[in-house]
Amino acid sequence: MIVTCPKCKTNYKLRDDVLAISGQKKLRCNKCGYIFVYNFNLPIEGEQPLILVAHDDYRVVNVIKKVLEPIKCRIETAFEGNEAYKIVLSKKPAIAIIDVALTGLFGFELCEKIKKDPQLNNVKVILVASIYDRTRYKRRPQNLYGADDYIEKHHIPDDLCNKVISLLPENKKISVERDLKIQKEIEDTSLLKDNRDLLLEKTKDILKERDEIRKHEQASLEAIPESTNRAKKLARLIISDIALYNQEVLDKVTPDNFKEILKLDFEDAVKYLSQRIPEIKNDAQNFIEQAFIELLNKRKE
Repeated sequence: MIVTCPKCKTNYKLRDDVLAISGQKKLRCNKCGYIFVYNFNLPIEGEQPLILVAHDDYRVVNVIKKVLEPIKCRIETAFEGNEAYKIVLSKKPAIAIIDVALTGLFGFELCEKIKKDPQLNNVKVILVASIYDRTRYKRRPQNLYGADDYIEKHHIPDDLCNKVISLLPENKKISVERDLKIQKEIEDTSLLKDNRDLLLEKTKDILKERDEIRKHEQASLEAIPESTNRAKKLARLIISDIALYNQEVLDKVTPDNFKEILKLDFEDAVKYLSQRIPEIKNDAQNFIEQAFIELLNKRKE
């Protein structure tokens, strides 16, 4: 087992005789000298809830893994919609965290498949919205395609952990909440400067991880060598968010009228794509139209 110092993040591998300990024990970090209490009443692996993280950017997946570290859980990852669906069918995770703009199956398509299958009744779904323009949407999505919750990508560092805990099966939730409560009580028992600094560091970590997510999205696009393919990727992200926040309106949308019914969203999408990838500015409308039509065809299927 690996134990991490909550202050300097140094990892320590515990000896077998230490692992036999039960209950709470004080530990001292050999590197920074920080004293902390560790709870050894950990669930065995078979009792840990399984969480699926489905996102096509491995860097965002790694951020999500880091955010979920306080929860004792097993994590499976998928980078494509059909791959994620196979994992859900075979392993039935407690929670599936799904990006709405997954390649292959859109995230909301995958969500609908899960929610329509009686054998997957116990699988909870959190949809991850990309939010191509954070000021554009100041409301909750009209509908979640059956998902149990959603989260905007930039809120993953501060909100995801609580959302996951709230959706865990009751017996798992009690265990996780108890462990987190114990850890919080440990951190709050002293007014030592070290503990105040630790709280400040956690706040800084959240802001840093938010910035990392923003950088990851840009890096993911820049890693695509050809501007046409970058534009197709970003157009899919944009249209996925529009679909999430306008699901009820989409029921009335066709390839002939979407530019009228979703006029403001369509114009914003073209403008945003043009700004992010200036070299395709003259073709930005075509890319958005193609992405819209792909989405509408998927819904028709």
